[in-house]
Amino acid sequence: MAQIKVKKQKRVKPELPGGFRDYGPADAIQRSKMIQTIRKTFEDFGFDPLETPAVERTEVLTGGEKESGKIIFNVKGSQESFGKDQDKKSDSSLRFDLTVPLARFIAANPEIPKPFKRYQIGSVWRGESPQAGRYREFMQADVDIVGASGAEADAEIVAVFYNVLKNLGVSDFRIKMNSRKILNGLSAYAGFPEKKLFDVLRIIDKKDTIGDAGVKKELEKEFGEKASEKIAEFIKNPQVARNARTVQEGLADLEAIFSTARGLGVEESKMEIDYLIVRGLGYYTGFVFETVLPAVSGIGSIVAGGRYDNLVLQFTGQPIPAVGASLGVDRLYAALEKLGVLKKKRTTVRALLMNLSPQLREKYIELLRDLRAANVNTSFYLGDDTAFQAQLAYAVKMEIGYVIIYGENEKAKGVFALKNLVTREQREVSKEELIKILRGL
Repeated sequence: MAQIKVKKQKRVKPELPGGFRDYGPADAIQRSKMIQTIRKTFEDFGFDPLETPAVERTEVLTGGEKESGKIIFNVKGSQESFGKDQDKKSDSSLRFDLTVPLARFIAANPEIPKPFKRYQIGSVWRGESPQAGRYREFMQADVDIVGASGAEADAEIVAVFYNVLKNLGVSDFRIKMNSRKILNGLSAYAGFPEKKLFDVLRIIDKKDTIGDAGVKKELEKEFGEKASEKIAEFIKNPQVARNARTVQEGLADLEAIFSTARGLGVEESKMEIDYLIVRGLGYYTGFVFETVLPAVSGIGSIVAGGRYDNLVLQFTGQPIPAVGASLGVDRLYAALEKLGVLKKKRTTVRALLMNLSPQLREKYIELLRDLRAANVNTSFYLGDDTAFQAQLAYAVKMEIGYVIIYGENEKAKGVFALKNLVTREQREVSKEELIKILRGL
């Protein structure tokens, strides 16, 4: 009899591409709880949910910041979706933030009552170099207020994220605020061309990576020693340009935002004015802020945003006032991991029902149905090794708090045995008592 030759299958390495990560059950459970807390806080402040597609037209996305075209992931679609030219890169791309899709949505739905307060929690994708707490796919939690121009709206954004962090158990953080109106007065004071302002701000924005000495060296090289000294003077105290109207407007805005946020319950010790905060160069028009965790180095800002009154302009031809900010869920999660404050659980299962006898199958199914109807997260052991010790070892390894034992002995007594795997206590109870105990945990 001829032997059948089995073709050897090539093994594929189970590796992720750089900048992406898995979340196993212990991480996914904790992350899900974080998201629930974030969502609840957003809704407490009167923000309503909005969902937009992961894919947008590339021209929509690249109409924002000039740099955005360098970091987006293009999507190659089917011929039916995008026509004959399938290789055309500019058809569609994965969103790189949640703000540009919001601007597109607002422009496409002008009838929406304003002010419009929305939140969105979702994944975004950027082709940037991975760093600590920075991935190529990550989740953002955004709130925005569209159609409100006052300091109260800016302060509301500060207050909602202050409460998000407090509700997540984060106590050591700083909210650093500035205004682009202040920075717009820099060129006149320091004596360099206004068109060079973005170049100056870009260098200032590198402070976290190159330090004060590096910033000074780059400014001197680009603009000369005298201009560099004037820039340093201005950043230290913008009041030196007290005759510049835009500077005074920015300072007044910050004072009003600071005061209003304090009135909304934000601790003054958590807020500070930092004239080095720049944010997106072609994006923000006024108030900007970043929130950092001083105890965690190398992570960067956890929450960031500000006022962007011109973003909708590209779609409507008319500016609409808007302010908002994003919390990096994955970055915050990485920071909390570094701090060692996450209390991870391997499972959401509250109790494991042991599978001890095929003859009791109907009784097991009945109990599972009743426990789940009572909102008790219950799992039935489905493994091939049904030995008592194997099932118990599985429950311990999975860190399940309780096992329910129902075999021939329990059937004869008309009871269920409930074993606490933490205290090792075991007791016999009726079905009604069993459900009451597990539901009350």
